Amino acid sequence: MDKIRILLADDHKILRQSLVSYLTQKNIEVVGEAADGHETLRETIRLLPDIVILDISLPLLNGLDVAAHLKCEAPGVKVIILTMHKNEEFIRKAFQAGVVAYLLKDNALEELLNAIEVVSEGGVYISSKISSIVVSGFLGNDTRNVVSELVSSREREILQLLAEGLSNKDIANSLNLSLKTVETHRGNIMRKLGLHSIADLVLYAIRNHIIEA
Repeated sequence: MDKIRILLADDHKILRQSLVSYLTQKNIEVVGEAADGHETLRETIRLLPDIVILDISLPLLNGLDVAAHLKCEAPGVKVIILTMHKNEEFIRKAFQAGVVAYLLKDNALEELLNAIEVVSEGGVYISSKISSIVVSGFLGNDTRNVVSELVSSREREILQLLAEGLSNKDIANSLNLSLKTVETHRGNIMRKLGLHSIADLVLYAIRNHIIEA
């Protein structure tokens, strides 16, 4: 199996060195490092790693803006936030920017490998220490009626299956639909709800009580 290729972005050199040592021992290839936001963008576009692990508090260009740029300029690269910030607003903005995992530095080594595995397989990962913050924030706005008004019952059914991690093919088989029909429904769902990624869709489903967090 090919090694997962990682780029590390943090302005603290000692932390980067520690993570490089740790990840290398776990058979993960660290292909690059960056100390500020601009360097992170340049190196990510040049190296195209599988995953970028970055802090929010980067000099020159903060991590949230970096993630938003990468969402457009390197959409195939997955972004993991590794930070000290556990404010709900930061978390929300991170996932809106296309981030697929959010971890806290104070328990990074306990969860980092698991997060890397989850996102490399197409999943979304939220640190156990902030999951309660995320859930309470998302469930604070009860907008279930809005969902029912925007999407049809079939689209809502497909929305839930997508949020639960099923592929288009799995959904087609489960609902006895053609793959093309499922793809059309998926496109309509994303357009109607203003969603841009599967991470957006999962968070939308949690916020609107379609799936349990």
